[in-house]
Amino acid sequence: MHRATPIHVSLTLPLLLILCAPIFGQSSSDEPALKSWTELVNVDVLARNQKTGRIINNLGKDEFSVFEDNIKQTIAYYSQERLPLSIILLIDRAGCINAFNDQIRAATIEAFSRLKAEDEIAMMTFSNKVSLVQPFTRERAVINDQIMAVEQQHSSEQHYFNAGIFEAANYMSKAANQIGRRAIIVLTSLEASIDFSKISEKEALQALLESGAIVSGVLVKTLVGQIEQGIRGKPTSILRHLGLRSGSLKMFVSETGGELISAPPKKMNETLNRVVNNIATSYSLAYFPTNSVRDGKRRRIKVELSSDVEKREGKTVLITRKSYIMPKAIN
Repeated sequence: MHRATPIHVSLTLPLLLILCAPIFGQSSSDEPALKSWTELVNVDVLARNQKTGRIINNLGKDEFSVFEDNIKQTIAYYSQERLPLSIILLIDRAGCINAFNDQIRAATIEAFSRLKAEDEIAMMTFSNKVSLVQPFTRERAVINDQIMAVEQQHSSEQHYFNAGIFEAANYMSKAANQIGRRAIIVLTSLEASIDFSKISEKEALQALLESGAIVSGVLVKTLVGQIEQGIRGKPTSILRHLGLRSGSLKMFVSETGGELISAPPKKMNETLNRVVNNIATSYSLAYFPTNSVRDGKRRRIKVELSSDVEKREGKTVLITRKSYIMPKAIN
């Protein structure tokens, strides 16, 4: 759910959706105008057959159940229509592995070429510092030029995931299209790392949940990268247990309902295409939370499917966000 300003006027549904939440697709014509303060919670869901990995795209609204803090919610709107995308490509420029070599640059350009004209892309890099390389644009030629011109990696610097996610989430909140899906795609060689930036994992996750974006990670799989993960990434679990600094891309992906995919450079083309396509084709569900108190607190989300789906489709895995933050009331 994006941050929203309550509206206390009589609004038709389309206008309400633009002002208060992401658009969830076309709703039926018999839905009434709404005359109250509202907060729509948008939940994107990707359904996949557990055994084959096949995307399941024939599910109906009544086959989903959504729970907030273990209380069942009424699904008000449902769609699998293709919504406009706001994508931030967050590129890791630290460590001994170049997660953005020429082969991967070409794959990125090819994947983005398949996006629709209304989709927008921004680019950021991170290591010890975070930089906005390209603000949101729909001009593919501009993005292509920036992809080819991304700075060289900083082999002596660290992978500050928390700072990267924090800055990307804040930029998403202030600059992204208000009526579409939001995603941060992280291109890196690690799924976790020691993180001594000024931003904690908790602060980064807070900003991320407030932005309404999902995080998907694409790991460049190499032997040297696996060695680096063992050196830089493995200590993160110990650091977290001791309450010290660590940053976990895997956690950000899991909390927001994205995907974490590992692939060698030669398979980056199909991998990036898959990630972008899955973001674009997820189901969109939305509900008005039964707990309408604007308290700034985190709410847990769970999505389930009816038993009939498993009988028909086989064992199904749902990839979706686990929580959101209810905005505080404006005094």
